[in-house]
Amino acid sequence: MSFNTMEYAYELRTPNPLGMSSGQYVGGITYSIGPGADYDFGDVIVPSKNAITFNFTLSVEHALKVDIPPGGNRIELLPDGGWQAWLDRGRTPTRLYRDQTFRIAASSRFKMQLECSIVMGNTCGLRNGNGDEVPVQVAVTLPGGIDGQGDQAVRKRPLRLDGAGTELFQPLFYVNDRPGTLHFEVLSDDMRGMLNQPGSTYSGVVTAVWDSEV
Repeated sequence: MSFNTMEYAYELRTPNPLGMSSGQYVGGITYSIGPGADYDFGDVIVPSKNAITFNFTLSVEHALKVDIPPGGNRIELLPDGGWQAWLDRGRTPTRLYRDQTFRIAASSRFKMQLECSIVMGNTCGLRNGNGDEVPVQVAVTLPGGIDGQGDQAVRKRPLRLDGAGTELFQPLFYVNDRPGTLHFEVLSDDMRGMLNQPGSTYSGVVTAVWDSEV
C-alpha cells in the first residue's frame, strides 16, 4: 500500500500582536518523518522524505490615525464665559483656554511630542505685535484603553518640548475612533501682562505630534 497525501491542522500561538512592532515575521519548524520520528506511520511504512518543514510569514500592521474636525487647527483662547464679563463689569479672567477634541485609532504603542514656532522654556509661546511673549501650556487627554505607563489613565498629561511624560502610550486593546482632547491654556500669572494691552493680539504655532516610531 501507499499514499501520497496527508492532511494536517495546526494552531499557531504568538505573542500579543498589540505588543509587537510593525513588520514581517518569518520562521519555520521542521518535523521528522519515519519509524520512531515525529510523524510515525508504522515500522513498515518507508517515507520518500525523512522530514517536513512548515514555513511561516506573518505580517503585523498597526494603525495610528488621528482626525481633527474641520477648523480644529485654529485655536482661539478665551476666558470662561467669553470676554463679556470683563468688558461689562471689569471682572478679570482667571485663565485663557481652549479644549480641542480629536478622534484617534491606535493598535500599538506611540509617543507624543511638541514643536513650537516660539519656544519659551519647555513649552510654546505666543507673541503680539510689540514682541511681548507669554507661554501657553499644552496637555493631552487620551481615551480609555490607552495606558500612560504604569496602568495610568491619560488625563491632561502635559506636552513638553523635551517629551518628558509622553514617551510611551500603550493601547491595552485596539482603540478605534475614540475621542481625545488637546488642552491649551495661558495661566493666570502669565495672563496679567496681556490684559494691560487691550486689543493686542497674541499668536503662535503649536504642533502636536503623534509618533508611532517608539
